Amino acid sequence: MTTAAVAAPRRRPTPADSCDHCGQPVAGPIDGDGPRFCCVGCRIVYETLHDAGLDGYYAVRDRTAAPSLQRRPPPEIAESGFAELATAGFLDEHTVAVGDGGARRVELALDGVHCAACVWLVERLPRAVPGVLSARLDLPRARLSLVWRPDETTLPAVARRLANLGYTAHPIRADGEASGRTAAERSLLVRLAVCWALAGNVMLLSAALYSGLTLARDPLLAAGARWLCLGLTTGSLAIGGSLFFSRAWASIRFSFAARSPALSLDLPISLGLLVGYGNSVWATVSGRGEVWFDSLAVLTAAVLTARWLQLRARRLAGDATDRLLSLVPTVLRKRTADGETMLVGPEGVVPGDTVEVRGGEVVPVDGRVVAGRSHLNRAVLTGESRAEPVGVGDEVTAGATNLTSVLLLRVERAGEATRIGGLLRWVRDHSARTAPIVQLADRLSGPFVAIVLGLAALTAAVFLVVDPAEATGRVVALLVVTCPCALGMATPLAFIVATGQAARRGVFIKGEATLERLTGITTVLLDKTGTLTEGTLAVVGWWGDDDALRLAAAVESRSNHPVARAVAARWPCASSADRVEEVPGSGIVGRVEGHTVAVGRADWVRAAGDGSRWPDALAAELDRAEREAQTAVVVSVDGVPTAAVRLGDRLRPDSAALVAAWRRRGLTVGILSGDDPAVVRSLARQLGLSDGSALGSMSPEAKRDEVARRQSAGEIVLMVGDGVNDAAALQRADVGVAVHGGSAAALVAADVFLTRAGLAPLAQLLDGSGRTMATVRRNLGFSLAYNVLGAAAAMLGWVDPLVAAVAMPVSSMVVVLSSIGQRPFGSEESER
Repeated sequence: MTTAAVAAPRRRPTPADSCDHCGQPVAGPIDGDGPRFCCVGCRIVYETLHDAGLDGYYAVRDRTAAPSLQRRPPPEIAESGFAELATAGFLDEHTVAVGDGGARRVELALDGVHCAACVWLVERLPRAVPGVLSARLDLPRARLSLVWRPDETTLPAVARRLANLGYTAHPIRADGEASGRTAAERSLLVRLAVCWALAGNVMLLSAALYSGLTLARDPLLAAGARWLCLGLTTGSLAIGGSLFFSRAWASIRFSFAARSPALSLDLPISLGLLVGYGNSVWATVSGRGEVWFDSLAVLTAAVLTARWLQLRARRLAGDATDRLLSLVPTVLRKRTADGETMLVGPEGVVPGDTVEVRGGEVVPVDGRVVAGRSHLNRAVLTGESRAEPVGVGDEVTAGATNLTSVLLLRVERAGEATRIGGLLRWVRDHSARTAPIVQLADRLSGPFVAIVLGLAALTAAVFLVVDPAEATGRVVALLVVTCPCALGMATPLAFIVATGQAARRGVFIKGEATLERLTGITTVLLDKTGTLTEGTLAVVGWWGDDDALRLAAAVESRSNHPVARAVAARWPCASSADRVEEVPGSGIVGRVEGHTVAVGRADWVRAAGDGSRWPDALAAELDRAEREAQTAVVVSVDGVPTAAVRLGDRLRPDSAALVAAWRRRGLTVGILSGDDPAVVRSLARQLGLSDGSALGSMSPEAKRDEVARRQSAGEIVLMVGDGVNDAAALQRADVGVAVHGGSAAALVAADVFLTRAGLAPLAQLLDGSGRTMATVRRNLGFSLAYNVLGAAAAMLGWVDPLVAAVAMPVSSMVVVLSSIGQRPFGSEESER
């Protein structure tokens, strides 16, 4: 006798169930204990591989695939998943000490964050978890920056508390961040699609109820419509409303745990949904009273839509700097000693290695050209789209695009050690600084929620006495219409969009606080060399015979002295010089086209000459060079002085116009330079500044002290510089700006870094910060005005729950569109 096998019953998937082909979560019912799949496509591929005897693919894949291609665990990490956060290796590699009190800082990826309400809740961790000092959530990147005391709490304990609130914390995996963000958006998109489908059906049924289908006229059909609406709305609240309910409940628990009110932005809307749903359920069961299932379903779908758009807009704006790093290849062509080419990652090369970059490819490292000639597009770092020629010996940086021929580069830096990698790390490390106006909005949100709840209680108490039939409708309308989501996103979204636009235009800003401080600047202090000037010695004037200057350039071309290079570049000569002799500190002499040509200091040339009287024009040229603190050299041909050349560090073309514009705006402009005071005063006169505003022979400490002196006098200082000697002043200033080509020390000390040459980006920076703050103030004003007017209208009965359900997400959308539609730093087309 045989017993038939009994098939295992179908069951619903659990968080531990994942697709046997791709590793993604399984959504549909599972048949028994057989293979599990997330879609039909994965099932077909899986069965095809097994039918062909290629099922060993899975074993090979799991052993050799990159982490981004291996099967990922489901979002819900088991308790063992938190253990990694407590290991010594993790703490050494991923955390840094903060201050002298033993505190440490870590960045964690956080799954499950969706909107401003999540930011509000997560950033209140210090109130509920002893030992947590601060928690800042970067919503676009879903990154949590946490500072805690290891002697008071542990990272696994913090992670467990976050998990109880619905958020999963795990170490940052560079290859998985983007997919994690996309998965969060996709999950929210699925929810809102289902909720809109349910809302549409509820609205159709409600249309019949509004058109005259009543319990009195046709009790069977009317009751059936109500019950069907109840079922559809229950599904909508379970799928979409559960997000609001869980966040609201978590904030209540948080408030009790911290013994301090930390009311979530989701609390009013959750109460509105629950009150309206409870009243409608009672009306359906009892057969008496109004139902608002259509309002509840539309509200749930509309709020989910607003939050999905908000999440997407913030991510796209916040990825501006990340997109720059994504332009740098993660696979390099390394040349071996025997001339072979092999593909490696950035960690596979060290300084001194040789990499090959083909035409059309992006340069993956910082280095120098050792073979080949080509043209590069350096727009990633400079904003300049014109192609630049490069050849052997030229320096190239990661992110530039090789437009034509193959180049061989000797590696100097790779990966995050490259200039662009360091720039992005610089931005990320300082992006947690929050603007005071953002902190003001955070502080307003909590009391505002409490006020709304108080008004709702007052409305309920009054109308339960005056008109009980109206009480529930007005309370629901009040709670829904005044949900302060728009207030919560009014400021951070505007800042995220602004900093993203600035980054695309070569202006990298460390944080939101910098943008706000820029609007209060009263004083601009500028370094001279490399900031106001081009930073290189160049010909600024001359007198004399053109042929003599041409012959002088031929002699100077044989020297590497800065004066020689400047003269040779100004008057290129096809003739070559011979019998060249360079006298250090004096000049150079040689034979060109049968003439003896000497170029150098006036006294040296006079002593070597034939005693001829110097022309008055030559003497006047030398006097002018002395007055303007310029370098002067005299040219003699066969012992006769025939020309003179004045050299100096040329003023940038846009410096004078920019300084004049700042002065018209009422800003105080000054120069702090380590150069000779006479040179600095001469430059100041060219810019229309007084001698007293131009300070020379300034040491790094003197520059810093001058900034501090002005600050103590009540001035708000913007310091602009490029060198190591400016770093202390940049750090001390209210806002420090490191200009294009600045040193690494200036980059670290500054609040803003410019990757485009010239001072034009400075004008964009000040104008753009003003426009950004105008957008922030407009958003805040609109949000507060909308909530005040909405509350009044709901309490007076001018807004019913359905209108409130539509108006609330519309207010959030107005703020989102206002923020993403701003162009504080101008359009890209206007710069072309």
